[in-house]
Amino acid sequence: MEIRIKKTGSRILMGNVSGTVNMYTVVEDGREFFLARTSHTHGSNVGIANKEGILYVESDDGKVHHQVARPGGACGLNTDDEVVEGLSPLALRAVLMAD
Repeated sequence: MEIRIKKTGSRILMGNVSGTVNMYTVVEDGREFFLARTSHTHGSNVGIANKEGILYVESDDGKVHHQVARPGGACGLNTDDEVVEGLSPLALRAVLMAD
């Protein structure tokens, strides 16, 4: 397994919450992913660049998942959750370490 990570950009968050967004290209076993690491005063997350949602590692299956949460009807919350094929938890950790 080969993982290559390259920082491709950075921008400052303006507005009510100050912070930064760092962009990374991750190549794992020939597949390319564009990830964004957002850090601000209220926390941080990693997501797929230019898409809503966050990435996380599911403890039950050990895979990287992409989750998007949206307000639903009757004061509920709708979540879409899918496995990100080809992106390993190790690659996600490497982005966190690079950041």
